[in-house]
Amino acid sequence: MTAVETDPRQDAGVTEGFDVGRVVQPDRVHGSVYTSPEIFQREMDTIFRTGWVYVAHDSEVSEKGDYLTRRVGSDPVIVVRGKDGRIRVLLNRCSHRANRLCNAPQGNAGSFRCPYHGWTFSNDGSLTAVPMRTGYGEAFRQVREDLALAEAPRVDSYGGFVFASLSPEGPSLAEHLGRATRAIDRLLALSPTGTLDLRSGWMKHLHRANWKMVVENNVDGYHALFTHASVYDAVRRAKVSHVPSKVDVVVRDLGQGHSEIDYSAEYRKLDEEFVWYGRAPREKLPEYVAAMEEAYGPEQAHDALVVGPPHTLIWPNLFLAEMSVMYVEPVAPDETVAYTGISAMPGQDRFNERTLRRAEGAMGPAGFLIADDGEIGMRNQAGLAAHDPEWLVLARGLETDIEDDTGIVNADKSAETPQRGFYRRWADVVGQETRG
Repeated sequence: MTAVETDPRQDAGVTEGFDVGRVVQPDRVHGSVYTSPEIFQREMDTIFRTGWVYVAHDSEVSEKGDYLTRRVGSDPVIVVRGKDGRIRVLLNRCSHRANRLCNAPQGNAGSFRCPYHGWTFSNDGSLTAVPMRTGYGEAFRQVREDLALAEAPRVDSYGGFVFASLSPEGPSLAEHLGRATRAIDRLLALSPTGTLDLRSGWMKHLHRANWKMVVENNVDGYHALFTHASVYDAVRRAKVSHVPSKVDVVVRDLGQGHSEIDYSAEYRKLDEEFVWYGRAPREKLPEYVAAMEEAYGPEQAHDALVVGPPHTLIWPNLFLAEMSVMYVEPVAPDETVAYTGISAMPGQDRFNERTLRRAEGAMGPAGFLIADDGEIGMRNQAGLAAHDPEWLVLARGLETDIEDDTGIVNADKSAETPQRGFYRRWADVVGQETRG
């Protein structure tokens, strides 16, 4: 590896002609990508303000007037199903004097009233009431027309997962998702209705780490034996071995920044249902199994119950963590909020209760996995205070990557193929020209 002539930390700001190659190379990443406030702001301006970002699931706003408050990068938004039934993503800012319009995390409302001066907006974003409007004289009609709530110009969904783009132009959601749609399809294949319900609530975790540290870790097949050693000591019947040489498990760069750890070949080799679900016997879930067989037939239902759910990162902020779903909101270069919930199956109360208990054991306040990963992320971020060595190495498995019609694949689960794919996409997007 060759050394750079000057420290990228000194001039990695959001400037015209930003040389992304100085901080991201094919087999390594400069430490400043996790610590630089300028690079963080550039990510907000490019990744989160120009591309598609996951914001909600349509089951969370199933009724007219249902709303959620979320963030698209650094922009606070309201995800709301309007009176017309359409899902919109409104900027959570009064158009008068910039007061944050809605503070509640969720609810149902036909309108939003600003607590500062009482301006009221319909849940479709239109300005409907201005107290003492005569103060605007003849200009009032134009004021009311011009000062509707700002709205994400593009909102689209796939399989119930709702994405928004703050840019009016760019690739379609289908183009953005690319091969990642297969992961969503794999999760939906486990639902007898072909739909999901994400209304069970969200566990909220504050990570003292850069957002990329959080999402990269989710598709890192190398760390499990070490970071999660206490889990495997306590839980003897792991789904499969976590020693890469003992399992037919691959890591895959799906393109467009999406990546995954894919256990499907190992599960099909075992041909055992629910290995991914604590090896629960089907007798424990009779209603769910019966509903699956009625919906898809015994053969297709068996295959779905063998293969199980995905373990897939959907760029930039959504992780399908098998039966859990995680999304992240970047806050600062060294601070990230992660939300984790479960993929519930409509009408399957017993199955959903078991799924919730399993998620609590892994990702809850006293959960095994999230505690380990949160600690590791914090220690990663703390380690970056030492400026030498400057680079983080992502070369593991580079020479054994192969490309096929599913993406760039490595049969060594510990290969850093997903991370290399993530940063190829990162370099493409962050290296683009930004709006002035």
